[in-house]
Amino acid sequence: MEKRWGWLLAAISLLMLLILLPLWFHSARTRNVEAPSTIQRTVQKTPPKKPASTIRNIPKETNQTLEPLTLAELRHMNRLGTLPRLIYLPAADRGEIFRSLRRQGLPLWISDRFFLLPKRIKPGWIRLKKPISLREFFEKINDFPRERTRRVVMYSGDSLDDFVRHFSRQTRLRPRAIFDEYFRFSPYLEGGILAGYYRLPYRLSAGPAMAYLTGESEKVFARLARKYLGEYDPAGFKRYLIVASIVQRETWHPEEMPHIASVIYNRLERGMKLQMDATLNYGPYSHRTVTPERIRSDSSRFNTYRYKGLPPEPLGSVTREALIAALHPAKSSDLYFVRNLSGTHDFAPDYATHLANINRIRVERSHRKHSRKTGKSVKGGENPK
Repeated sequence: MEKRWGWLLAAISLLMLLILLPLWFHSARTRNVEAPSTIQRTVQKTPPKKPASTIRNIPKETNQTLEPLTLAELRHMNRLGTLPRLIYLPAADRGEIFRSLRRQGLPLWISDRFFLLPKRIKPGWIRLKKPISLREFFEKINDFPRERTRRVVMYSGDSLDDFVRHFSRQTRLRPRAIFDEYFRFSPYLEGGILAGYYRLPYRLSAGPAMAYLTGESEKVFARLARKYLGEYDPAGFKRYLIVASIVQRETWHPEEMPHIASVIYNRLERGMKLQMDATLNYGPYSHRTVTPERIRSDSSRFNTYRYKGLPPEPLGSVTREALIAALHPAKSSDLYFVRNLSGTHDFAPDYATHLANINRIRVERSHRKHSRKTGKSVKGGENPK
């Protein structure tokens, strides 16, 4: 009996230790520590070397000899002045807010989610005017004024180059900084920002902007992937993003996107080349007309007339509808499609039917041109609407 009570007391003591230790550790981490008025440092600089001729600016090398930091100084440096000047608070639950703040660079620990985050947080953008501690930030989180925002657009089908050029003109941010921050946050070379409207502050820097745009997009990617695939893995999800970008370039009609996606998958399953002009609208060739000469001369893996399989990267931004079509295509046996005079597509399960559709559309186009020249409509309903 005494042995049983001994085990029980030991278990209770261990449990109390596990509860009190994180509380003590969290209190020690977030306690404001006064920094010394002056910290003596000796710095010896060597003559600057000639910077390398690279795109990015590499700081000049220096040899520094620093005295060891005290524990108080280290705490102060880690907890004060490390918060970003511009912080976004999403309209979401505590878990999503916590993940978003960590993504933006706030030095948060798992315990901060339970001991620092208030139950209710007003969404919006916060601009810090002076360095403050993490505890002070969360104590006043609902008292900070929210920044005024403006609408920013990521157009469907645009490449990253297109977006950076437009975004740089609108925000006056350097394109190089936008590119660098985008690749710091997004795992995709293209298509990492979902097409749509976003709200961003007027005064902005590249880091918070790209953290927000890619973060909001990844939330949609993850939600759709878990719904249709069961899990979200960026490496595997890239395949569906590539298919969605092809669908996006082939049609502007959401209702036929699943049908076009089914044609792509049917051709891939049969080992056929995709042979789609849209795949040649990549990078610097975005939104350019694909000519027969371009098809013959382009030797990249984006030329699906020359190579089998999908292009190596997405072509540009996609809409939610195009992404759903790639994740959940229609069921069909069609292998071909051609654009008709109404702007939609006619589908065919075999090449003979496909040729018949092409010839019919040519006749209709010829009749339409004739009717425009003569000012008369063709009888028999041959003049399409």
